[in-house]
Amino acid sequence: MSTTGMGTRLDEAAIARLVEDDLGHLLHPQYYAPDHADPVIFASGEGVWLTDVRGRRYIDALSSLWNVAVGHGRTELAEAAAEQMRRVAFTNGYTGFSNVPAIELARTVAGLAYEGMEGVYFTNSGSESNEAAFKTARFYWNLMGRPGKVQVVARERAYHGGTLATSAMTGIPAFWKYFGPLPDDVIRATRPENQECDCRPNADGECAHWVEAAIERAGPDTVACVIAEPVKGAGGVWTPSDDYFPRLREICDRHEVLLISDEVITGFGRTGHWFALERWGVVPDILSVAKAITSGYVPMGAIVLSAPITEALHDLPPDARFMHAYTNSAHPTAAAVALRNLRLIREERLVENGRAMGERLGEGLRSALGEHPHVANIRQLGLIAGLSLVRDRAGGERFEASAGVGGRVARHMREEGSVITRFVGDEIVLAPPLVVDSGEVDHVVGAVEAAVRATLG
Repeated sequence: MSTTGMGTRLDEAAIARLVEDDLGHLLHPQYYAPDHADPVIFASGEGVWLTDVRGRRYIDALSSLWNVAVGHGRTELAEAAAEQMRRVAFTNGYTGFSNVPAIELARTVAGLAYEGMEGVYFTNSGSESNEAAFKTARFYWNLMGRPGKVQVVARERAYHGGTLATSAMTGIPAFWKYFGPLPDDVIRATRPENQECDCRPNADGECAHWVEAAIERAGPDTVACVIAEPVKGAGGVWTPSDDYFPRLREICDRHEVLLISDEVITGFGRTGHWFALERWGVVPDILSVAKAITSGYVPMGAIVLSAPITEALHDLPPDARFMHAYTNSAHPTAAAVALRNLRLIREERLVENGRAMGERLGEGLRSALGEHPHVANIRQLGLIAGLSLVRDRAGGERFEASAGVGGRVARHMREEGSVITRFVGDEIVLAPPLVVDSGEVDHVVGAVEAAVRATLG
C-alpha cells in the first residue's frame, strides 16, 4: 500500500478483495448488478476532488448526491463532530428532553428560512423530511376541523424520496415498479386535456394550471397539500418559469391547500439564494430540507413550518399529541456539524460563489454546446444545470432508450475527463460543490463538451 496525492492507493489484489466483498455483501441504492460489476471505490476527497483506491482523481460534479456543498475533507466539520461526541454523542430528543446544538440549530435554520417560518422538526434524510411534511399537513388540517383534506398533489418528473409515501409522490415511473400497490392518496398533476392557459411553461413543458386542474379534479376539500421542488433535480434538472411559483402560491391560497417546497436539493445556497423560492418572492407553508444542511458529513434533514402551523402544534388539545417520531431527531452530533457547516457557508460566502460559478457554468455550456445538433434545452439556475441529449435538436426527436446515450456520455466524462456526475436517461445533470472555482468549472464544461462530441459527433 502506498499513499499518493490526496488518496490511499491500494494494490490490485487488495482492490479485488474489496470488489468481491462489495458485490457479495453491500446492496446499493438503485441497485442493478450488471451496472455494478466494476465500481469506482473512493478513498479520499479534498475540495471538489475525489480520489479512488487506484489513486485516480475526479472532479465531483454532482456534489456526490447534490449534498457536499462545502466540499470534501473539511476538517472543521470533523472537529465539530469529534468535539460534540466528546461532550455527549447522542441524547433523547423526545418531549421533555433537548440538547444545546439542536436548540441552536433550530433557531439558526428558522432565521435563514423564509419570513414567517418558525418551527423546525429534525429528520435523518430528505425522504423522511418529505414524509414528515405530508403527515404534518394532514395533522394540521385535522386540527383545523377538516379531516377530509388528506391528499397530496405531486408533479411529473419530480423526485421526493424512497419511503412508500414519497415514492408515490415521485413522478418517475421507474421508482414505482415492483413496489406496488402504492398509496392512492397522491394526485398526479398532468397536462389537462383541451385546456388553454397564458402560462409560460417550465423547462419540461409543465404549467401551473396543471396543479390547479388536479386540485379541482380531486376536490379542494380533499387536498391537504401540493409538494413541489423549485428545481426538479433528480428527475433531470428542470427549471421553472419566473411566473410558475407565484401562480402556484396563488392557486394554493385560493383553494386553501398548503404548499410544501421540497428543497432537499435546492436548499442552503444551491440556486444562488439560501432557499430557492426567494428568487420569486414566494413563501411556502412547509419547507423540506436535508443534504446540504450538513454537506452530507452526517445524515440530517428537517422540515420548517409556517407560524400558523407552528402555533397549532404548540396549542394541541389533550387527545392530539403529535405522534411523529424518529430516534435520531435532533441528534446532537448531527446538529453540531450542521451548525459549523452553515457557518462555513456564511463565512466563505458560498451562496454568492454558487451564484457566480453557476452563471459561469451555464454560459460555458451554452457557448460550447448551444448550437450542437444533438444537444437541446440547456438549463441552469444557480449552481445546478442540465442538458438534453437528442437525436435531432431541430425536430425535437429523442434517442431510443436502448441507445443508452446518457450513460455513454457520463462514462466518457469519467474515464477521459476525470469528471463524475449522474445522468437521467438522456439528461446530463451537474451540481458541483459551492466551493468550486472558475478553473474547475471550466474543466467540467470541457469534459461535457468532449464527451458529447466524442459520443455523438
